[in-house]
Amino acid sequence: RYPDRVQRDPAAPPVLDGYTAVRPLGAGGFSDVFLYEQELPRRSVAVKVLSGSITDAMRAGFVREANLMAALSTHPYIVTIYHAGIAGDGRPYLVMEYCSRPSLAERYKAQPLSVADTLRTGIRIAGAVATL
Repeated sequence: RYPDRVQRDPAAPPVLDGYTAVRPLGAGGFSDVFLYEQELPRRSVAVKVLSGSITDAMRAGFVREANLMAALSTHPYIVTIYHAGIAGDGRPYLVMEYCSRPSLAERYKAQPLSVADTLRTGIRIAGAVATL
């Protein structure tokens, strides 16, 4: 968490056919991410939902993000997009691969990464960025 940023609680998760909301994972400037249980096939998924007052420009950006992420989903270090849509309440959402914790930040806080882990992570991130 950044001390100069205003933190907010995520909005309520939308009701999505075929999915059950489990808990919030995080909240950002324009979206919230929730853990859902997908019913068929049964698996945990992360669902990113636009939050707040949604403009046409935000919707267009969200569509671009969904299309770009879907095109890049075959990369091993970019999350896979399973589905995108508009919830019954009008909020656009992306259903994507859930990457369980601990996050890299949480791992680093617990114990600094070894040189080998740092190099391995840097190479993976560089590969994903080069693909983008």
